[in-house]
Amino acid sequence: MAAVSELGLVSQQLQRGGNGYEKYPGKEFKHDLGLLLFSCIGTLLYLIGHFYTSMGFIMFFTFVFAVFWGTGAGVMFAVTPFRGTNCDADPSTFPPAWQNYVSQCEIVVSIQGVAWALWGLMVLMLAGMIFHACEIRPRKNVSFYGA
Repeated sequence: MAAVSELGLVSQQLQRGGNGYEKYPGKEFKHDLGLLLFSCIGTLLYLIGHFYTSMGFIMFFTFVFAVFWGTGAGVMFAVTPFRGTNCDADPSTFPPAWQNYVSQCEIVVSIQGVAWALWGLMVLMLAGMIFHACEIRPRKNVSFYGA
């Protein structure tokens, strides 16, 4: 569900800005939206097909999408001046390139938050799969007291 909500948020921003760079505050922001869009679509395809693949294949793609989500969220955090606490600030407090985007502050912060949540989910899934793959079992005929 989080990937679907991220897909809607990112698609809205890309639809708003169009194909050119003129309506975006910077090229890095537009390219990060493209990375997040790819991560959304890839994650949804991964969720559709993971029933039919091996554990190693799933672990590999979980790692890949953890990297994509972490990169997308990190770049969004580094590029945008918006945080959860400053969306109601005066537009003049933001850099000139971002002043036209003040009305989109909540959406940009939401994109960043959902991307961090999906990164955390992928990391936890990967840790769980590694733990599951490295099964720890007691040996037979060995007691606690060494007898």
